Amino acid sequence: MPGIEDEIDRLFGLPLDEFTKARNDLARQLERDGDADEAAAVQVLPKPTVAAWTVNQLSRHDAAAVRALLSAGEALRKAQERLLAGQDATDSLREATAEERDAIRSLSERAGATLQDAGRPAPQAMLERVAATLRAAAVDDEGRRLLEAGRLTTELDPAGFGGLAGVPATAPRRKPGPQKPSAADKRREREEEQRRRQELRQRARELERAARAAEREAEKAEAAAEQARRRAEQARAEADAAAAEAGARS
Repeated sequence: MPGIEDEIDRLFGLPLDEFTKARNDLARQLERDGDADEAAAVQVLPKPTVAAWTVNQLSRHDAAAVRALLSAGEALRKAQERLLAGQDATDSLREATAEERDAIRSLSERAGATLQDAGRPAPQAMLERVAATLRAAAVDDEGRRLLEAGRLTTELDPAGFGGLAGVPATAPRRKPGPQKPSAADKRREREEEQRRRQELRQRARELERAARAAEREAEKAEAAAEQARRRAEQARAEADAAAAEAGARS
């Protein structure tokens, strides 16, 4: 029998309607083989939502596009951290935001095709959930791991990165240390980490709004410049015609 990880990968790559039966069959096979713990772990794997399943298929069949998104997400996260540290990273943030937006737009289009190929509807609301999940996964450590593995079971929330469900990773062994952090210390660390993440998300939203406003202003300026160029060309043509007519009458 193939390795358990290979079998789990196969589960998440199946058509969505086949997931539950295949999962139950795998759990029973593991139990017959004497792998009770692995059988129990497989049996409780949730069936992915339609949006999560779609993202998993993108991870499998559009790996290059997913890597581009993850690269943009990493650049975006680094730019946000630099800004919070008081460094000037506005240009980097704007560039990373644009790259992330382009990657998500491309993957969302492919998601529509993936759903249609599977015989499922692809309404705008569904594509928006797919895009939101991609956006959240691109900048969150656990989300990136699940996206790369193609093992999401539910869509993710960009605002809170909540609901990360998937195959649990094996917890690393803790090295013995001279002093064990107290429960209060751990709580303060979690609160501080949550505060920093909230600051990052708020700052990112503010800068993204500013970047989009700047892009709209640039587009307006380009349109105005194009109109002015056309008026100038028309005026030049009229002047040349008038000069030609004047020369003909002289």
